[in-house]
Amino acid sequence: MEKITWSNGLRLLLLPVEGALSASVGVWIEAGSRYEPASAQGISHFVEHMLFKGTTARSARDISEEMDMLGGSLNAYTTQECTRYYAQTLAQNAPGALELLSDMLLHSRMAPADVELERKVILDEIAMYEDVGEDLAHEALCAAAWPGSPLGRPICGTRSSVAALTSADLLRYVREQYTPERMVVVAAGAFDKASLMDILERGLAALPRGAGRPAADAPAFSPALTLRPKDFEQVCLELGWQGIPAGDERRYAMMLANFIIGGGASSRLFLRLREELGLAYSIYSGSYADTGAGLFTVSASVAPEEQELVLTEIRGVLDGLLDGVTEPEFQRAKAQVKASYILGMESVAAKAANLGRCELTFGRSLPDEEVLAALDGVTRDEVNALIRMLFSGKPAALAAAGPVGPDSLYAAALAPLR
Repeated sequence: MEKITWSNGLRLLLLPVEGALSASVGVWIEAGSRYEPASAQGISHFVEHMLFKGTTARSARDISEEMDMLGGSLNAYTTQECTRYYAQTLAQNAPGALELLSDMLLHSRMAPADVELERKVILDEIAMYEDVGEDLAHEALCAAAWPGSPLGRPICGTRSSVAALTSADLLRYVREQYTPERMVVVAAGAFDKASLMDILERGLAALPRGAGRPAADAPAFSPALTLRPKDFEQVCLELGWQGIPAGDERRYAMMLANFIIGGGASSRLFLRLREELGLAYSIYSGSYADTGAGLFTVSASVAPEEQELVLTEIRGVLDGLLDGVTEPEFQRAKAQVKASYILGMESVAAKAANLGRCELTFGRSLPDEEVLAALDGVTRDEVNALIRMLFSGKPAALAAAGPVGPDSLYAAALAPLR
């Protein structure tokens, strides 16, 4: 892997892949919902949508048709901490894909008429998430666990915040936030380096340096209950505890702990609640890591009349884990997590995504050998210590979406475990 940094701070990561016939090129920008003012919630996501609506040289249709002619796909997404624009294409068309992305980033029109049309699309997207129980419960949990923090706000924004954003707001946001020292360009697979360099030197590498990424807050975890009554068939429950932040040295132990708790078909939650008791079709755990903050969650979708029993059983499983994981399940977790990592990194697209993510989190790439060695080096004692850190004596936050019950039904689930 080769890293090139221009004087304005723009970074280019190049990863040739022997035998590849395709390329993945993309631009990561350290601009996400976490860095938005409360008055402009959802602006990062709105800008992401608008970059596909046309530039001074290309219409939205031109962008779509040109990408099709390049024989690939163009996409983007927004998170709390970044926005990513990327294309997968045939090797010989990597320069064309990067030129298209550069035009979108540098010359987006943000025409008022297009803004109004896309505003309707985003409001429909918000409504869609409100009809998905698991999404609604997770959004509610983040708001409860991190009150007052941008991390607790929905990435798409709210109806009122999205309704208030103007074309001028979006253009100003791009000018102030899409600055080169906050950008990482990634190319993986087969590509012509000289052509990519030439495109960047005529565009993103010529941008003036900005003020840098704003400082991220470090919100304290808040145990809380939040209920979202909805006319769903099931209740979607999500429990949360303070996790570990991005880049934490315990992240490899967390990968193993998460698998053992609720990350697979042999996990304790799955075996107990689905296989033994048949209480939930969907039951799993997850770890969310951001700069300076982390969240560990357990999620289940259940029949309304079973939710109190399900919460009791979840607590029972977690309480049992405080006695320690067994050697067989520890070894199964290692084998499965390592295999998932290896299999997940085989495609050019996955390699490109991992490169950008590691650069933003660690400031460098993490070779596969380093990751696998780190997983091999995790001990059972470290996993047990992490599980105790997560749950022992720690109160939980809880969100429920659907035909919810009274507050008293959930009180016991919030109490600290031993």
